[in-house]
Amino acid sequence: MVRRASDADMDAVLALAAQIFADEQDIPKELNFIPADKQPQWWCMEQDGELVGTAAIYREGGQWHMGRITVAHRLRGQHKGIFLLKRVLEDVFAQDVDNIFLEARDATVHILTGFGAEIAGDPFAFYCGNVTPMILTRTAFLQHTNG
Repeated sequence: MVRRASDADMDAVLALAAQIFADEQDIPKELNFIPADKQPQWWCMEQDGELVGTAAIYREGGQWHMGRITVAHRLRGQHKGIFLLKRVLEDVFAQDVDNIFLEARDATVHILTGFGAEIAGDPFAFYCGNVTPMILTRTAFLQHTNG
């Protein structure tokens, strides 16, 4: 199940994001917090009552961005990331958001191109690994997901 995170969920959401990003990519946990002035919205994915995934959108530079996308390590390879991202993007684009910008790791680039996202720049180093700038429009998402 994917749903918007409530205030009561946020400690667990930030803890999961911090654990995954710190353990796998050496990203400091304080970078997971998104200040209120960026209008963050968080989603959580649950399985059997356990938090197993997260994603967030936020405003920066007048544009919507997506990030903090996580899936518990033991559930990877089961298409949980695709499920999470599709549900989040359906919700985001239902809010009259026209496009979303992302800086995606390789696995997420693959998922997002399947949803119609386009690469918007050259990959660049970000902690342990590279990220690729991408943009996904509502029109492309709906065309690629038959939404």
